[in-house]
Amino acid sequence: MPSTDAFNHISVVLVETVQPGNIGSAARAMSNMGLSRLKLVNPRGVLSSECLKMAGKAAEIVTGAAVFNSVEEALRDENVVIATTSSRERAARQRLYSPREIAPVVRQYATSQRVALVFGSEKRGLRDEHLALCQYLVTIPAYSGHPVLNLAQAVMVLAYEIYNCQEFDLNPEAVLATQQSREEMFQQLERTLLRIGFLSSSNPGHIMNSIRRFLGKAELTPRDIQIVRGILSQMEWFALEGHKLDAEKVRKP
Repeated sequence: MPSTDAFNHISVVLVETVQPGNIGSAARAMSNMGLSRLKLVNPRGVLSSECLKMAGKAAEIVTGAAVFNSVEEALRDENVVIATTSSRERAARQRLYSPREIAPVVRQYATSQRVALVFGSEKRGLRDEHLALCQYLVTIPAYSGHPVLNLAQAVMVLAYEIYNCQEFDLNPEAVLATQQSREEMFQQLERTLLRIGFLSSSNPGHIMNSIRRFLGKAELTPRDIQIVRGILSQMEWFALEGHKLDAEKVRKP
């Protein structure tokens, strides 16, 4: 039986869900597998009769869900962010985990840290800018002739694997930084790299997305973030004031 405390650290985040019934069905799937923390980003008809009907006895999960205007806002207090995608094309850029492979990762972190499982809308899934906020990508293997699952089915498959996972490390080595602190670091990094001319002002996202991917693999702690931001602050200062130091050296006899 999974730890209730650990499962309280896991959030399901549904982004721009179109069909209210899918929210209710996803909540029911969560309840079946011991999950209760639901976050909704720009949902439609969240408390509609259809939504509550499909939720059944899990209606409390729907009525207690937190609603946000943006993915960034929904993830700001999470330590580990895991996104789902049906696109195999992303495998060339970032490793894709199956639900069974990601389950021990979730269970390990959830013993002491907040973990978000992010699902996109029924029509288009998660956009690239949403995926860039996540450290892990998960795809559910399915028949190639019809590979895209219903939203609630995807929630159930992932939740089932997490619920039944038995082998995982109980104690992560350190508390990780929150998504908000990571995002603030990335914003400062982009600003600094633009200032020193490393990024193109016409398309900074092209390189920044790659930087986000490889730094996202690192288990950054609050101390790590502090050090990186200190380095960036010094780089920013030198880009603005460093020429004065060179001028002073030239003036010295």
